[in-house]
Amino acid sequence: MKLRPCLCTLLLLTMACPLYADNWPAFRGPHGDGVAEKENAPTHFNQSSNLLWKTEMLPGLSSPVIWSDRVFVTCEEGNRLSTVCFEASSGRRLWDKAVIVEKLEPVHKANSHATSTPTIDGKAVFVYFGSFGLVSYDLAGMELWRKALPMPKTFFDQGTGTSPILAEDKLLVFVQIKGESHLLAVSAADGRELWKAPMPIHNNSYSTPVTWQEGGHSCVGMACATRFTAYELSNGKEAWWVEDLGYQASSTPIVVGNRLILALAGVQGEVSNITPPPTFDEMVKKYDRDGDGFVAYQEVPEDLLYTDRQTSDGRGNMRLRGAMSMFGSVKQTDKLDREKWNNVRDELVGFRSGPMNRTTVLAVRTGGKENVTESQVLWKETRGVPEVPSPLAWQNRVFLIRSGGLLVCRDLETGKQIYEERIDAPGGYFASPVLANGRLYLASDRGTVTVVKAGDSLEILAHNELGDPIFASPAVADNKLYIRSSKQLWAFTQTKR
Repeated sequence: MKLRPCLCTLLLLTMACPLYADNWPAFRGPHGDGVAEKENAPTHFNQSSNLLWKTEMLPGLSSPVIWSDRVFVTCEEGNRLSTVCFEASSGRRLWDKAVIVEKLEPVHKANSHATSTPTIDGKAVFVYFGSFGLVSYDLAGMELWRKALPMPKTFFDQGTGTSPILAEDKLLVFVQIKGESHLLAVSAADGRELWKAPMPIHNNSYSTPVTWQEGGHSCVGMACATRFTAYELSNGKEAWWVEDLGYQASSTPIVVGNRLILALAGVQGEVSNITPPPTFDEMVKKYDRDGDGFVAYQEVPEDLLYTDRQTSDGRGNMRLRGAMSMFGSVKQTDKLDREKWNNVRDELVGFRSGPMNRTTVLAVRTGGKENVTESQVLWKETRGVPEVPSPLAWQNRVFLIRSGGLLVCRDLETGKQIYEERIDAPGGYFASPVLANGRLYLASDRGTVTVVKAGDSLEILAHNELGDPIFASPAVADNKLYIRSSKQLWAFTQTKR
């Protein structure tokens, strides 16, 4: 059964099609949902098959965006934060413009100072660097304006993850500075501040804003720890909100007709990432090296994990020692008897299933006023929720890719799980899925791109090995698939036979 979008959505899509045809102008595409329905990207590709071009890249995690014959990404090289433009047909570098910063934003080792994806309106490209602020260039690389913004203050200095978006004449960006956090709207033409929506609480987020129409007017929403908030696009006034969500907002919501699909994880990601610590007797038997009948902090193996995010290089994992210190207040010189170990273990087991590690995926109907948690939430589930990748909806189904290579398919109308299957491509999944011509493209941090038919049962069409880790989300435009890996930017297209 196919979706039946509301009339206003159909009108918006119809109006947008000529403007966005063959373009991918923002994070997750023209509508922020990862869908390129009519594009025919190749199913099979690698370094020698269906490769149009590839080019070396400086570090960065931003996804490629495309306008006409231009591809844009951001990169970092020391305190030089650059916006780079390539020719889409050849991969030739056309220009490279940079801002030089005196101080870099603190970021997690798994993050980057060039994580935010640019956005384009056909006349200019707009870029956000947490260490700098906003800058706009025309498509030939001439700077149009710049706007310095405060240095972000993120949860445990994990760094910026959000990207700017365009809506009407506004450029919108989430600025995270703890109690002074806010959603900012500036003029796309000159960077003038138009409004600022304060977010003194519920402001921990790595998500990107999302826009939609309801009741004849435009809204913008932001997913943050435990809460999603909708604002009036015209003035930034808070319109409605949903509470009781997960504590980690890394993925970006999607708009499907008159509803939003949100997926929020716990602070240690998925519940299945966490392994309860061994019992006291197990610890003493295996690790009590001096035979004193205690579990010493120093006797806990350094490689014994509390959180395993199943990434290829262990990024994001938490050792049991670290969890003991963070959640159990255990010092490096401590020795734990049975009672103390059981107390620490209870804390760690309790955290695993507690509210801070709650995961949620849900559908909420747009509209309503103030708190709509009880009135507008259509369904809500707590299992099978990825930590970073955003959801994708297609033909009345919602797809979510989890670390370890687990693909979840749910019914859009009810949330009922249709399947959860391994795609035979293990590793961590940071890139959000994209869809072209009914096929899902799922990229792992091991450099594997798995192509799956989007349907009610798992049908793997291809495993494509690029040999370079992938963290950025792919892009699809003009029947080409663009992938940014750690060291390369790739363009694939179906070659004629």
